Amino acid sequence: MNNWGVGTRTCCSRMTRAIVTLAILCVPTAVSYADALPAPEGPVLLRIIGNLSLPNVGDELHLDKQTLNAFEAVSFSTHTVQSEGPQYFTGVRLSELFKAAGADPDSFVATGIDDFKFTVTGDDIRKYPVIVAYRQNGKDMSIRQLGPLRIVYPFDDFPELKTQKNEASAVWQLVELELQ
Repeated sequence: MNNWGVGTRTCCSRMTRAIVTLAILCVPTAVSYADALPAPEGPVLLRIIGNLSLPNVGDELHLDKQTLNAFEAVSFSTHTVQSEGPQYFTGVRLSELFKAAGADPDSFVATGIDDFKFTVTGDDIRKYPVIVAYRQNGKDMSIRQLGPLRIVYPFDDFPELKTQKNEASAVWQLVELELQ
């Protein structure tokens, strides 16, 4: 109690609540899946087509760098067949991209810039933090570095994922996901 008979704890609790409330209101919100994402303003890096319910351009979902950066970033280090030593990747969980598209596919076809296609099936995408990476070792990936997007599995954290099928489905220079 202070000299006025008012408990300072109540005052601090009110002050703390006010600060926390203000902080929450000022922080940009995460991507909401109730509505379609806005159409991209920059160059489209990834098209999601097929069985989806939340398109933003015609019947497709187009994502640019700004939109991809609005998702919660996931990062991990792992070895890949294309690199020497562990690499640090940052990107968006594939499962979050599917939610943003209003989809829960049983399978999808990942297509690279060279028209390489691989059909991905199974629950690994839902169970593990498989990402569409846009950064490697803290830097945006160029086409020369197998970017600007690529599917990356956390092989080092989950050794059970290191199969020939998953290594083949880690499509680099990713440009399209066709949901089935």
